[in-house]
Amino acid sequence: MAAVISADIANAGRAVWQFLAQPIADTPWTQWRDFWLRQVCEDRFVVLYFLPLVLVLLLLTRSARAGGPQYRGDRLRVGIVLTGLAFVAYVFGALYAGFWLLSCLAFHRLGERFASECRRTDVLAIGPPLAAGLIIGGWYFGTQLLQAAVLPATLNAWLATHAAWLFPLGARGVAWEPRFAFLHDPRNPVGPFPLLHAMFYHAHAIGTAYLAVRLLCYFSDIKRGTLPAQRRTLLNFLAYACYAPALIQGPLERFVPFQDEMDTCHERRSWWNLPAAAGRIALGLGKNLVATWYVKPVSMGYLGLHDGLLYRHPEQIESFALLYFGPFLQLLHLYLEFSGYCDVSAGIARLIGYRQIENFDWPWLATSMRDLWRRWHISLSSILRDYLYIPLGGNRRHTTLNLCVTFALCGLWHVPVPKWGIWGLVMGLMVAVDHYWARWMKRLDQTPDSRWARVRRSWLRLQPLPRVCAWLITMHAFVFSTTIFAGGRGALNLWREILRRVWEAL
Repeated sequence: MAAVISADIANAGRAVWQFLAQPIADTPWTQWRDFWLRQVCEDRFVVLYFLPLVLVLLLLTRSARAGGPQYRGDRLRVGIVLTGLAFVAYVFGALYAGFWLLSCLAFHRLGERFASECRRTDVLAIGPPLAAGLIIGGWYFGTQLLQAAVLPATLNAWLATHAAWLFPLGARGVAWEPRFAFLHDPRNPVGPFPLLHAMFYHAHAIGTAYLAVRLLCYFSDIKRGTLPAQRRTLLNFLAYACYAPALIQGPLERFVPFQDEMDTCHERRSWWNLPAAAGRIALGLGKNLVATWYVKPVSMGYLGLHDGLLYRHPEQIESFALLYFGPFLQLLHLYLEFSGYCDVSAGIARLIGYRQIENFDWPWLATSMRDLWRRWHISLSSILRDYLYIPLGGNRRHTTLNLCVTFALCGLWHVPVPKWGIWGLVMGLMVAVDHYWARWMKRLDQTPDSRWARVRRSWLRLQPLPRVCAWLITMHAFVFSTTIFAGGRGALNLWREILRRVWEAL
């Protein structure tokens, strides 16, 4: 009997080892174009293309050491603008770089006009903020509409042949550049990509979504009077908007902390940063590789997330474990990619002495929904709290309504479709329940002689069981709520199928 058990353990160990080692052994490490560029440096990780420009940036600022702090900071800002625009031109195309620069110039001019309008007493107080919000929102959603615009086929083909530098990376047809899978146009699977479709293919991958949030913070700070005119120079604004490592998908740094970092970067710039920066970049790439080796094959192969099998026909998935943990794998894939990108961005920032805000703080250890949003996408959640939730009333009045409005707008900001708004409403309700629960627990602690207070103390004595239960509830609430935006109405199919199998097992 012992021999049989030992053999089973050995077989299980070999199976686990093969699962872990085989993808690494099968990785085409030497294929620079097809593996490193197309699979590793794809989507969010195109930020790695900025690494060669870091050397240019450091050379541009090296001669500024003899100047004062302001001089060194301005030289760094000039370098950030130049290298940022060069990065945008290469990755997203020269035409998009021109669009980005013109947009930033226009918004800086609008900001200065907004600063003067906010001081006027002969207009409605809500007028300037409403106008600015409509302009920023119109610009943001307008960029998404441009994706559907179509140039004449002959003009598009001529541009692809004679002006390929206008097109983004992956759509130019240059021999050594990868043809990225995410630049897929079902209307034209063969031949040159439609120029505008390739330029504006996804607001959350080309930086427009994150620039819109930065602009809302910038204009809000102007309205609050926390941005003096001497800080709102054109150079400061362009550096804030063109900082390449965080341009694509954040983290969302605020204007004043960013400028403070620019003024003091030279104090932290040294060769000692190189090992730590390389380690942080390697950590981000490692997360991406883990997602590519282990998570993506399961989610795309067995769960069929690429064709919607998990949400359209969950009954076809035989394994209950795969069915139940499918949403967990899907969110884990997102976390590994997004947090990995933030690690790479933070590592690049460290090379120039810039201390980038951390965007994730072990969110999988959260034991409440409020705790989760203090750990997940920290830069966005803090901005939503300070610039939307608190101005709406925060915890002072209409807490549930404020939370639902905040998260609904957060969802629609990701993708302006109903299912994302519904996800936001559901998330807002869950955070509101968590909020009221915490307030009730606090009231119980203030009345230690009540029956429910005694029950609470008895339950807390069973640690770590209460914390484990809180963690399980939080993770399930968060993960299964994300199936709403991942599957839309298909989320109901998944929930029904899981409940049906649980009921039959009982």
